[in-house]
Amino acid sequence: MGRPLPLFDPGANRDEALARDGWERRFVAVGSRLDEATALYEQLGFAVRLEPPTEEDLREECSDCYAELQKYRVVYTRRPA
Repeated sequence: MGRPLPLFDPGANRDEALARDGWERRFVAVGSRLDEATALYEQLGFAVRLEPPTEEDLREECSDCYAELQKYRVVYTRRPA
């Protein structure tokens, strides 16, 4: 699985902050799909960063699902330098 990286300024928009450092948001995944995607991107030579979802990642109708959502991760990738 991807290695945790230093946190960014929580006041900033996460996607914008990570994009400035070359990270591209891919999708939200959980369980075996998360493991498969992480392994595939790493085999393709990408760096992989996994971040916990935020309330912005929730649909309006899922606002009560925040505890369950913490099992998921947002997948970001970056091409090697």
